[in-house]
Amino acid sequence: MKKATIDFEMKSQDTNVLFTTTGEYDNQRIMFIDNESSIHNIFFNGDVVHYQKTGLMEMSFIFDIKNVTIGTYEVENNPFTFDIVTTKLENIGNRLVIEYELRQNNEIINICRLVIKYSITKEE
Repeated sequence: MKKATIDFEMKSQDTNVLFTTTGEYDNQRIMFIDNESSIHNIFFNGDVVHYQKTGLMEMSFIFDIKNVTIGTYEVENNPFTFDIVTTKLENIGNRLVIEYELRQNNEIINICRLVIKYSITKEE
């Protein structure tokens, strides 16, 4: 496991979140905690990325440029399910860029862009 500095950016139609934190990185996973104590895990499996967030809200999104996937989001015991249409998925160097649409009943609910930059600060 390697310690890493994480630059996180999430933009959507109703959100713009930017922060820098420390976390852990290995070839298959990035893990970090945000300023609301939510735990973020990003798993890499070839051309597919699985993003899980736990804390005040629970989220599990799978991004696959070749297929529409299912994502779940739960806040205050209110669950939501989305179809995820990934329009861009790049994991080049130490930078992950994902652009996607959240849909329900074939209607676009939100358009999002997630950018995560990570740099190794210490190897363990």
